Amino acid sequence: MKNPLSSAQFARLNESIKWSERQLEFPKAERISAIKEVSGYHYATGGNPKRVIVPMLGLAVQIFIRQLAAQSPRAMVRTKFDSLKAIAANMELAVNQIPDEINLSATLRRFVMEALFSMGIVRVGLTTVAETLGHEYGQQFVDVIPLDNYFLDMSAKDMDSIQYEGNQYWMDYDDLMKGQWLDEAVKSELSPDEHTTIGLAGETRAESVSIDGSATQYRDNVWMRDIWLPKEGVVLTEHAVTNKLLKVVEWTGPKEGCYIKLGYNYLPGQLLPLAPVSTWRDLHELSNDIFRQMGHDARAQKTVLAFNGSDETGVMNFQKSTSGDGIKYVGAEPKELSAGGVNAKSLAFYLQCKDLFSYYAGNLDSIGGLGQQAPTLGQDKLLSAAAGAQMQDMADVTAKTIRKIFYHLAFYEWSDPVKQRMLKKPIPGTDETIDVSFGPQEKQGEFNQYDLDIDVYSLPDNSPSTMLQKLSAIMQTYILPLGPMIQQEGGVVGVQKILEMVAKYANFPELKDVVTFAEQLTPIAPGGAAQPSAGMPAQTNRTYTRVGQPGMSSEGSTAAITQQLLSGDGGSE
Repeated sequence: MKNPLSSAQFARLNESIKWSERQLEFPKAERISAIKEVSGYHYATGGNPKRVIVPMLGLAVQIFIRQLAAQSPRAMVRTKFDSLKAIAANMELAVNQIPDEINLSATLRRFVMEALFSMGIVRVGLTTVAETLGHEYGQQFVDVIPLDNYFLDMSAKDMDSIQYEGNQYWMDYDDLMKGQWLDEAVKSELSPDEHTTIGLAGETRAESVSIDGSATQYRDNVWMRDIWLPKEGVVLTEHAVTNKLLKVVEWTGPKEGCYIKLGYNYLPGQLLPLAPVSTWRDLHELSNDIFRQMGHDARAQKTVLAFNGSDETGVMNFQKSTSGDGIKYVGAEPKELSAGGVNAKSLAFYLQCKDLFSYYAGNLDSIGGLGQQAPTLGQDKLLSAAAGAQMQDMADVTAKTIRKIFYHLAFYEWSDPVKQRMLKKPIPGTDETIDVSFGPQEKQGEFNQYDLDIDVYSLPDNSPSTMLQKLSAIMQTYILPLGPMIQQEGGVVGVQKILEMVAKYANFPELKDVVTFAEQLTPIAPGGAAQPSAGMPAQTNRTYTRVGQPGMSSEGSTAAITQQLLSGDGGSE
């Protein structure tokens, strides 16, 4: 396709990109600094030069990722048109095959992690060239774009007003030369680029944390750049080092473009989001500074005995004796001298910083399940629900953004002119499935006649351990308290089935050997009604008594310790 930009416009575009990249230098540097705070001292030679003894920031990031993107959600495709409902059901099955094919779950976790540190960016598309871009031909892809590789129009007032955005990436030089993606005349002007961890503007990149700039690569690569121009509706590809234009492609994907962005906190009049990690860092760094100082004080602590007098024999007898020994000693009683040690006020201040970090992170102890927060179980549940307000807001933002990703994946699945899928379609009312073909011939109607959504309840962690916790909570909250009412209405709690689920989720199949159930023959009445087994009463009654045991919450325990520390003179102890 012919370049819609004149040579002067193309040159001005590249100058604007260089200016925007300079504006991004500070947020990129802060991202790398935050990564070092999480990686700590022992991860790599380019990591944090100081020891991160209390990794509060890393703990918060792990908890939020687990809560926001534990796994890939399930797509739901609906339509208002009765004649297209069968096609919608098949398309739902097809779209739900894609996450496993492209390992979307791992991608979403990285996507959310980037959003916690700065801004999450993914590029969604359909591979139209065989293997050249690292994906198989005809395969949808969702690639995380680190902030180091991303640029956008920093002069825009908001994301809807940007005039361009894009990313840099490495391409295999030999594959590029052998492929048909570029014209031969263009390929003849390209040569391999030297690998470096320094950006085009001289800025440090995140790779420098774990690798140095002297890396020797096995295969040669070329540093490329894609530029998406929304108004012109094209994607430009250029050599990132020389700004030589290599290819122009007309955009045929969703109108929003190929880049989907995730940010959690936006400030008035600002283009970039305020990353959660940047708001947590100061307390994390202050806490570690205090703890390092207390560690130094603790190592410097010394306790010695001072002897007053010149009786050397008595001193030697004292030094050689053990507890319970009787010795001959003449002179003044030895005096114990202590120096150094942890300052009580410093320890109290650290404990307050720890609680403040949890508070500003949305009650981290509660949402992370790190400890009891209230004296009773009921109060603890209320606090957990309130603490989840911030997390729920972030989860809503995450779900809306992931919905956009699935919309793009569904668009490419629908628009693919050649792909033919075989689906396993369940037969209603049975456990059986039938094979159904889904390809260009089976698609009916237009893409905009189908409504795509995601099941947000499938986003949280549903691992076996989590399912076991859910089963335990349901039993304690609903089944046991409602036991008498269930029995009055003819319900029976399947204890055997419950234990089977426990054995499954706990990965403890030997449970069936620990608890066994004998087969009971139930006599049948003449009228055909089943009668209770011998020795079993026809009706039983149970009394449930719930006792709220008082306890000490995390904040209450810290407050008590702090008060005790500050009640003295605040010196060394």
